Amino acid sequence: MTERYQELLSLYLDGDPAENELNELAEMLKSDRDLAENFRQELLIWETWSQEHAPERSAQAFLAGLHTRLRAEADSSDFEQAVTKQLKERKNPRPWQLLLAIAALLLVLLSFGYFMNPSDIDTGLISGTEAAHVHIKGECVCMHCTLKREGRCRQAVRFMDENGKEQILPLRRDPHLRKYSKHFCKLASQVDIEGNIIQENGERILVATAIRIADEKIL
Repeated sequence: MTERYQELLSLYLDGDPAENELNELAEMLKSDRDLAENFRQELLIWETWSQEHAPERSAQAFLAGLHTRLRAEADSSDFEQAVTKQLKERKNPRPWQLLLAIAALLLVLLSFGYFMNPSDIDTGLISGTEAAHVHIKGECVCMHCTLKREGRCRQAVRFMDENGKEQILPLRRDPHLRKYSKHFCKLASQVDIEGNIIQENGERILVATAIRIADEKIL
């Protein structure tokens, strides 16, 4: 996961990418399947989060997304060319339009037998019971870049428990934490974190409520 990809991802989700930045992002996604898969996941997380804050968009987004999928399935080759051209020619479109355009391209890149279905993806939504509130002092790590345990980046905290045993606790995906990826993927910064441990798909994860990295308050 390159720093440049993280920068382009942040610009895209903030809704203010320049034309050359859109071109660069599209080329990255077309040439790297892992990045395309990561981007698809980020779109799902972003869309879930944005709909929670703007529920009036849900119906519109659903209908537009369904139309996009039907177009893609009907003629994959022509549709991919049309979407690629649209990405390169469009400058600063409205965020939801750009979201649908690149999401449609990813549907082509990642095969037509597999569409974006939130029930098949870890969207970060709580599905288990919450544990007691915890306060942990440890180190920022990435499940991919640092630990080589997973195929894509995922923020986690490494710490020593009360018995002196090293523990790795993944963080629930949160759009608010995305811009701090460098602390997890590259810097291995010291972290002071509070939150609730929950069970999700049989795994313990930490839902952060307050984080401090290098004396900078994040949440």
